[in-house]
Amino acid sequence: MKSLLEIVQIKEAAEKELLGRSGVTGVDVGYKYVKGEKTPELAIRILVEKKKKQVPKGESVPEAIEGVKTDVIERVFKLHQTNRLKVEDITLMADTTTYDPVKGGISIGPCRSVGGYVFAGTLGAIVKDNVTNNPMLLSNFHVMCVDDGWHVGDQMTQPSRVDTGSCPANVVGTLQRAALTNSVDGAICNLSGRTYSCSIVDIGNVAGTATATLSMAVRKRGRTTGLTYGNVDSVSLTVNINYGDGLGNKTLTNQIGISPDTSHNPKFGDHGDSGSVVVDGNRKVVGLYFAGSDDGYGIANPIAAVLSTLNVSMCTPVVKIREVGGKSFAKDFKELRKEKIEIKESKIEIKERKPEKLEYEVAKRVPDFDPKFSEGMGPLIPTEPITPIQPGFPTQPLRPAAPGSALEQRVAQLEATLQGLTTFITAGMRPDLSTGALTEEQDMAQKLQKDAADATQAKVDFDTKACDR
Repeated sequence: MKSLLEIVQIKEAAEKELLGRSGVTGVDVGYKYVKGEKTPELAIRILVEKKKKQVPKGESVPEAIEGVKTDVIERVFKLHQTNRLKVEDITLMADTTTYDPVKGGISIGPCRSVGGYVFAGTLGAIVKDNVTNNPMLLSNFHVMCVDDGWHVGDQMTQPSRVDTGSCPANVVGTLQRAALTNSVDGAICNLSGRTYSCSIVDIGNVAGTATATLSMAVRKRGRTTGLTYGNVDSVSLTVNINYGDGLGNKTLTNQIGISPDTSHNPKFGDHGDSGSVVVDGNRKVVGLYFAGSDDGYGIANPIAAVLSTLNVSMCTPVVKIREVGGKSFAKDFKELRKEKIEIKESKIEIKERKPEKLEYEVAKRVPDFDPKFSEGMGPLIPTEPITPIQPGFPTQPLRPAAPGSALEQRVAQLEATLQGLTTFITAGMRPDLSTGALTEEQDMAQKLQKDAADATQAKVDFDTKACDR
């Protein structure tokens, strides 16, 4: 059985020829369906406008490609900004709220009209410019730019003009960058006049980014359908989509296909939801929603490609930490991660300096040792091997302390203390050691010394006689 990676590689090699066939709208890798029911078997899936009972010879899809089974699914994708509306035909839609702070999952659109029509989509999330670290509002190219007539500095309104927003009263920022490539349909505008939150309505704080995987449970919050649920149904999706006048048909590769979780909602997204971010169960963003089909299926750009192309990073909340005494401060997740790495490096540095650590451990075991007096003393552990003191041999006198050294200061303090004790214990308070049991102990000591000397002399006499023989 081939792995997912192997199947994707086979699909990529064949997709150009498959996409060139009449009526084909896309090619992906996902689960094979039999009589409308999903099976656990992976297949190369060919998406078509309409299934035909009679297919001309040479255009029929083979049952397998290099040993991988195929599946044919009827599905056509459309961009999911609002259907264009004339200014005079504007009516209230799903979410018309003016948000402050600004956050993800809300209505946004350009102030400019195109051919007398206005458009709306969804502000997906707050991102940060990688150069300035300023907050930016993320959505789709076809939401903020609409066509090829866009310019940097175009004003954006929140809510959109479709949703009763007006310009300049509801202007929330101006267009900064946009991209419509073979993998990304994205745009960002700056933020002015309002505060922001690194969160998404009905979902909560963004916890970072992740990579979409097959069968992953996901959610999105869009301006039209609100909070909806789905599952990643395909990866490596290549799709043809019509972007309209001036742009024409575009082919986007390596997209994420999302099927709706019908236990919650019939559709994952609809017109006006373009620009929503898709998140996993841990509130990590995996994609940027931009299109869907009439059966409720949705498509999203992989978020890593979006952020890289637009040179931004996902905005995550600030962590507030409370100090002793009630003083609080805030640090960004990235700063905390940086500090954690620095601390880890410090630990490694300590481990590498084991000798110094050992010296300090020895110092701690000396009674009443004050570490500050070790300054200038050199290592506490001898650098030369220690010769054991043998009984009967005189010991080397201790080296005098260097004048002015910390050790000399310490000795002087000890001498002063002893002198004070001598003065404090007067002669009248001292015990008479010339009498009592201690006298007998002194006599015993003298006798033992005499016996040891006699034994030593006897040994010398014996050795001398032995040599004379």
